[in-house]
Amino acid sequence: MSKRRISEKAIPVIFDVVVWSGFAAFLFATYMACRTLFDRFPVQVGKFLGLLQNFLA
Repeated sequence: MSKRRISEKAIPVIFDVVVWSGFAAFLFATYMACRTLFDRFPVQVGKFLGLLQNFLA
């Protein structure tokens, strides 16, 4: 009976760990991709960000 209660509590915790670690990995990969893009094309990315800021303002 106690094994069943432990597994009932462990499954949501494991699910949360998997989901949040996947989200953190996604954010890290997005950061690395944007940084690489900016390193390769600094002028074009700067122009695009300026255009985006002007559009949103």
